[in-house]
Amino acid sequence: MLIIKPICPFVRFSYRVPLNAGDRFGPRFCYVPSLYFIESGCAKVIYADGSNIWLQTGMLFFLQPGIMHIWEIDEAEPFAFRCVFFEWSYRPKSGVRFPNDFLSEHPEECNRNWLDEPHEMGLPEWLMVDSFSFWKGLFEAVTTEYIVLSHQDYPESLAINGHFQLLLHHVYRLVHRQTDYMDPRIAKLMASMEQQAGGSYGNVDSWAEKLGLSRSHFHTLFRVQTGFTPKRYWNRCRIKKAQNDLHRTNDSVTMIAERYGFSSIHVFTKVFHQMIGITPTDYRSQSRLL
Repeated sequence: MLIIKPICPFVRFSYRVPLNAGDRFGPRFCYVPSLYFIESGCAKVIYADGSNIWLQTGMLFFLQPGIMHIWEIDEAEPFAFRCVFFEWSYRPKSGVRFPNDFLSEHPEECNRNWLDEPHEMGLPEWLMVDSFSFWKGLFEAVTTEYIVLSHQDYPESLAINGHFQLLLHHVYRLVHRQTDYMDPRIAKLMASMEQQAGGSYGNVDSWAEKLGLSRSHFHTLFRVQTGFTPKRYWNRCRIKKAQNDLHRTNDSVTMIAERYGFSSIHVFTKVFHQMIGITPTDYRSQSRLL
């Protein structure tokens, strides 16, 4: 049985990042979870599997640790966001002193001791805020500029972390408000995806047709309601079931990959690593040690 560590969010650092139109940086990944508030402009975040998400003013964006990604800023105007790098539970990281220490551009050279395990905490990939000034104020209250915090900063860090807990409280309230208005068609489809979670992704046009929607409307509605593209949500469902099998059965990784419709063990391992941060084999080993 997996042991769940107590959740006590701790801010490592938070600052405002202004970028020029047309800028591009990455690929890279973060050692810890990060939460972003888009202040102005538009940008595209591109993942290693080729999927992407467009971010625009007034959006919240949540990124799990270990997810390789690239930022591409729209060429029409500058872009700015505020971000908070944090841990769900504080874990000492020897040698981490500056904000850039929390980023890695070379997976083969990264320090695995610094990489946090991704946790499914009920936060979607993105949300649209309901009051720009209110959310901007929440993020401003958490700003540490370029100072990285640790437990040694107690009690000076109390105010920052208190403001961050309030910020998370409002994030979850926003999630619940949007969930309360879930389109029944999307809710039914999500339940179906979670139950099946095997075989091929399926034909997006056929799913849209069953819901009585055009393909573009279906994609937009699904993303607005869930924070994910249909394919990314489908992959999440498959990986969750694969995690359970890796922990509770002795089935081979190849057998599990085939069971959930992955074309090869290579593809399965790649998607699993993108979402969980480690390989299926390492996940099985670690989960059975806990």
